Amino acid sequence: MRYAYGIGIICCLLFLATPAIGGENGLIQVRGPEGGAATGFSDGIGEVNAKGDHEIVATLPSNPTTGYQWQLMKPLAETTVRLVSHEYRAPRTGLVGAGGQEIWVFRTMGPGETEIALGYVRSWEKGVPPANIRIIRLRVAP
Repeated sequence: MRYAYGIGIICCLLFLATPAIGGENGLIQVRGPEGGAATGFSDGIGEVNAKGDHEIVATLPSNPTTGYQWQLMKPLAETTVRLVSHEYRAPRTGLVGAGGQEIWVFRTMGPGETEIALGYVRSWEKGVPPANIRIIRLRVAP
């Protein structure tokens, strides 16, 4: 009985010490006139092939109650891709402190190869590496 109690406490402490991003990797969707496709992240990297004038939608777990949010880590190559919108969607659980999702929508502009780098950071912590990073390697065909 004491062993199970100790394991429970350790699990709770590990949960509280981890930046709350829902434990998921996230999802990338490509939407175009001919339909769409979806992929995930493997080791924080997602590989995406698209054509011009397609939407790239990245859905990432997020919990702003921890102070963390996703931010672009470097400027976009705007001849290839542009940011259309970014929003947070709260969970429908009604639980205080529960995490939701950040939705990042990009539009492909022209052919090329680029990376979209997103970091899970606290805006006030300067010089601190992101708690998590997601990189979308994007190839846009003509």
